[in-house]
Amino acid sequence: MRSARTRLPGHPDKVCDLVVESIVDEYLRRDPESRLCINAIGGRGAIFVCGDVNSTADFDVTAIVRQALGRAGVIQEFEPFIAIEQVAPEQKEQMTQGPAESVTVVGYATKDTVDLLPRPVSLSRVIAKRLHDLRTSDEAWFWLGADGEVTVHEEGDEIYVRLLVEHGNHDLSLARNKLTEVVRALAPEARIKINPLGPNEVRGLHNMSGASGKDVLLYGPMLPAVRGGIGYDLRHPEKSGAWLARAAARKLVAQGAKSAMLQLVFEAGDSFPSHVRARDEKGNDLSSQLNKDELSIKRVLSDWQRPGLSSEAALWGFAGQPGLPWED
Repeated sequence: MRSARTRLPGHPDKVCDLVVESIVDEYLRRDPESRLCINAIGGRGAIFVCGDVNSTADFDVTAIVRQALGRAGVIQEFEPFIAIEQVAPEQKEQMTQGPAESVTVVGYATKDTVDLLPRPVSLSRVIAKRLHDLRTSDEAWFWLGADGEVTVHEEGDEIYVRLLVEHGNHDLSLARNKLTEVVRALAPEARIKINPLGPNEVRGLHNMSGASGKDVLLYGPMLPAVRGGIGYDLRHPEKSGAWLARAAARKLVAQGAKSAMLQLVFEAGDSFPSHVRARDEKGNDLSSQLNKDELSIKRVLSDWQRPGLSSEAALWGFAGQPGLPWED
């Protein structure tokens, strides 16, 4: 069995990710040399943001938090508590050089789907995006909440889809019928369950708690977890390295591999990976096919950097989104 899960932008963990990455983007917009480590946790009317920064940027973080909450569909009043501080002078040099420990990142691509993702991952994301589009652009779907979760299981030829969504005052049976039609249009043969435990009128950050950096199963549970560098600046290998690994995996598939998985190890302070491992679906070593210069963090900083990139990459997971630099 292969499975995957995609969370809608209003899911508590996803909201915290988007809040953190919006702050990262604002720091980098004002000071591209910023070094950042930011986290968020929240729920029940409050959100706490803390972090260490080395930056010349100075702005109203609370305003950025409120804007990010609004974009994620959080309409309830929230009180932000901010504890983002400049690092001590004796720590600045170390933070400028990067993490003090080695970082291992993973990239994956497969010809299973057009977006080069495993089928369950691709389908769960397609369904989640469709629900988000309906909620934000179709008045007939005003009842659908911003929070939700789409899970897809694939076992042989069987596909199972489970939705957990907030439906407000809308009758659950009517909501199930409408949501079933949406899923059927995208996966006609799927076996569908919608809110199997019963009514779920109110979800979201106002009714539950969430934290940034928790949604790590980008390629599904069959492959290693990928944090995606939530809360870090672009120089941190946990973010830029994961992007580079995905780009390299895509390139190996374009060169003929059915599937490719990479592991890159960045030692403390290094811009290039010290160890590179690349395998196809049969276990064959593909490392010799890689251009090591394309695996440099400097490539991210020189060729890929643009305003809002971290938030854009965090919205649906950085792999498989058209328009992102490493996906083109």
